[in-house]
Amino acid sequence: MKVKEKMKKRNFKIQAITELGLVIAILIVLNLILTNYFFRIDLTSEKRYSLSPNTIKLIKKVDDVMYVKVYLEGEFPAGFKRLRQSTKEMLDEFVAYSGGKLEYEFIDPFEGADLKKANDIIRELGDKGLQPTNVQIKKDDESTQKLIVPGAIFYYKGKEYPVNLLKAQFGQSPETVINESIELMEYELANVLRKSVATSAKQVAFIDDNGELDKWDVADASQELKQFYSVTRIPLALQTPESLGKNDALIIAKPTTAFTEYEKFLLDQFVMHGGNILWLLETQIADMDSLNKSPLFMTGSYELNLDDMLFKWGVRIHAGLVQDLQCNAIPILSTMRNGNPQQKLLPWMFFPVAAPPAQNAHIIVKGIDPVFFQFVSGLDTTANKDVKKTVLLYSSPYSRSVPAPVQVDLNLARVQPDPSMFNQGSIPIAVLLEGRFNSLFQYRPGARPNALPYKEFIENGKMIVVSDGDVIRNQRKQSTGEIFPLGYDRYTNQQFGNKRFILNCMDYLCDDSGIIEVRAKEIKLRLLDKGKLKSERTKWQLINMVAPLLLLVVFGGINKWYRNRKYAA
Repeated sequence: MKVKEKMKKRNFKIQAITELGLVIAILIVLNLILTNYFFRIDLTSEKRYSLSPNTIKLIKKVDDVMYVKVYLEGEFPAGFKRLRQSTKEMLDEFVAYSGGKLEYEFIDPFEGADLKKANDIIRELGDKGLQPTNVQIKKDDESTQKLIVPGAIFYYKGKEYPVNLLKAQFGQSPETVINESIELMEYELANVLRKSVATSAKQVAFIDDNGELDKWDVADASQELKQFYSVTRIPLALQTPESLGKNDALIIAKPTTAFTEYEKFLLDQFVMHGGNILWLLETQIADMDSLNKSPLFMTGSYELNLDDMLFKWGVRIHAGLVQDLQCNAIPILSTMRNGNPQQKLLPWMFFPVAAPPAQNAHIIVKGIDPVFFQFVSGLDTTANKDVKKTVLLYSSPYSRSVPAPVQVDLNLARVQPDPSMFNQGSIPIAVLLEGRFNSLFQYRPGARPNALPYKEFIENGKMIVVSDGDVIRNQRKQSTGEIFPLGYDRYTNQQFGNKRFILNCMDYLCDDSGIIEVRAKEIKLRLLDKGKLKSERTKWQLINMVAPLLLLVVFGGINKWYRNRKYAA
């Protein structure tokens, strides 16, 4: 009996060792086979750890060492720790797909710096395009302010590419700001890659012979676009359909004189042959320079001769101006002190500040900072069923449209407005049009130049219509010629989202890298219920402490019972 029991135990021991050895051998073989393959499994519902195929393509174009310096090291609040961790995880993905060509490090730029050196560092990083921010750090019962620079700089082939990692702070909770920054992180980093590895560029042209903004008014937008596209300025009237068709997209920025029928035919056929247009149009003659001469003026109307074309393609611009209680401020003379005029900033309802929709924002405007408009009109979409209309930006719910002619009175800034009068709700001011566009000259054969080629429709055209030309206009100091960044208001010292809005519009219209689609990624914000956390804290502490012990006792009892039964014989 004892011999049989010993043999049984020996056979069981041999079987266990054999099985263990077989498992180890299988793991070794699998490991040797899989070393030649790279893959990752992302089990999150929103695929937060998966890079898009277009991003991966860009990473694989990196053919030299790319070094990334991230300024997110040090003591941070919980939200910024999450931003730091997400940045690290994203860069780890980039490293994995780059074949080791990408390297990164996290640093604290202010470590060991005194006040003077810290200011110099802020100025230096600011000149490179990185925006500092103040954060509040709570420790025990004390709270302190700390200045950080939530951004990074990519170094590649002797050039620097800065990127800000913190986005969209206008009227949003800190949790939402961090979450949107994490959602847009892949897009922002992929944009840097796109910029650094670009070899050929699509052609974008500003039209400049119908009284449009001059090259200095759009200097910053042009400079930004040149990082991704080949940018030129062309006189429309001197073009032919063939020469105009060499461009991939046109920007028509605040024209002030009427388009001829020939120019309209050129634009019409440009669209019919696959070209895309960013229309930045105004119906009312209104300019702040007019208020320097008189505190009041009446608006006139621009006769652009484009209404029939835009109406056929799905949109109509109001003959009037939007007044909005959510607006930017302007400097107003308030008092005289020691013979010197004193100014103060007052809200100016003719300068709406439009934030992207809180829900279901289109990828063009998702996560961008609010956009600053000046003397903007409302838009209507028409009943053209062949064209899909997507409103990109609205005025705030506290706005109204004033029909032309509009009286622009500087004293309106000094008067407290009656909120009940601003009850027209959100008014569309930027619209994306997509779908089948039919030629304006479809039923007008006599209006077509006979010697020029003609196409009747396009099935998948795209264009964007914005009812304000100044949305692309950068401020500049006349005395020195200094050009300020697009979207920066030197009077209120605020940076708005105009630059990102324009770049996203052009990316959507003509970029074929596909990274604009990355902006659609959403990461669900799963926050703890702070009320329950406080009221049920003791209960969950007990559960977390006692439940594991109970599970161990139950598992141990079951295991002991099973072994006793198995080896009882």
